[in-house]
Amino acid sequence: MLGQYGRDAKILIGANAIGQLFLQFSVFIMPFYLRALGYGMDEMGLFFSTQTFVGGLFFLIAGKLSLKFGYRRTLILGALLGLMGRILQVLAINRYVLLLGFFLVGANMGIRQPNFSALLSEEVGDRLRHHAFSISFGLGTIFNALGVLVAGSSPDFLMRTFGITEGIAYRLVVSMALLQFALVIPALAIIRDVPVKNPRINWRRELVVKILKFSLPSALIGLGAGITIPYMSLYFNIRFGTTLAAISGVFFFQQLVMGLGSFILPKLVEKIGSVNVIASFQLTAAILFATFPSIGFFLIAAALYIVRSILMNIVWPINDSFMMGFFTTEEKATAAGIRRAFSTFMRGLGNYIGGFLFSISLSYPFYTTAGLYVLATLIFYGFFSKHNRV
Repeated sequence: MLGQYGRDAKILIGANAIGQLFLQFSVFIMPFYLRALGYGMDEMGLFFSTQTFVGGLFFLIAGKLSLKFGYRRTLILGALLGLMGRILQVLAINRYVLLLGFFLVGANMGIRQPNFSALLSEEVGDRLRHHAFSISFGLGTIFNALGVLVAGSSPDFLMRTFGITEGIAYRLVVSMALLQFALVIPALAIIRDVPVKNPRINWRRELVVKILKFSLPSALIGLGAGITIPYMSLYFNIRFGTTLAAISGVFFFQQLVMGLGSFILPKLVEKIGSVNVIASFQLTAAILFATFPSIGFFLIAAALYIVRSILMNIVWPINDSFMMGFFTTEEKATAAGIRRAFSTFMRGLGNYIGGFLFSISLSYPFYTTAGLYVLATLIFYGFFSKHNRV
């Protein structure tokens, strides 16, 4: 599977997979951890929005940092900031310490994602780009699924076995996320960097237009995702009275199937093209999400959510890879960062809107998200349908 890649590409893909495993010890548990600490959904919205908006700000400067320090050192810087942020989240001395923790985690998110995409793209070249992005996403998603499963079952296990309180159990699970950085930082330290020949970007109208064409659909999808996705685990709990362990099972199965499915996605891209795959999958997912509030049984809702999530998210590595084909080496991280900044700022706004909408109705957020997804998909297809084979 990875035999055709060089050593550094293999390390990048492996480090990403391991990082995804331990990431879920904080991401999946976080709403329950905050609730155990006594914070309400409105305060959760503030924490999540802070992380998301800070991520957006660092997306805007991620490319500039990589031009100054190189991809590898920039990724290490982001990981160190993320490590400090997770430590503060574990300590959770008060809301201000927590807020700073979310700030630093957001900085890591903003620095990491565009530089990882740019570096992996450069490591594997254009011929293997779609394949490498899909394999990286697939392995990362499978490890992510394992993280969800373990994180979901760990709090109850710790409480039953050691007789500790719910708050301490969640804190211990969140602290396990620190292992992510203990493995990822050394991995980044041993890879070689890809030299950027031109330390400056030639900003021209054509480049700006290309970036904006990718950014507008991503912004609409980010807004829609921000409204619903951070609250899904709590939604299942409130709507159906489902236990955390059962909810983690839903997310585990979703991630596992999505990870396995991503391995065959490059073949589908070869047959019908990148744009057709992205647009058809996302449009179907949006339609399914619009029917979600009408489902009254947990197992049916869980199955629908799994299918929707797979269709919506499995195409992101193809989307990222597709975008990389439009930009030069020195432009890639900046272009990816700006696109993610648009998405992230809107996702942060969505976090706040979602908390407000869920406090009014459990249905409104899903209708809003579905509408935004449909609009984003139609705009994306309009912009790029003629580049279907890129």
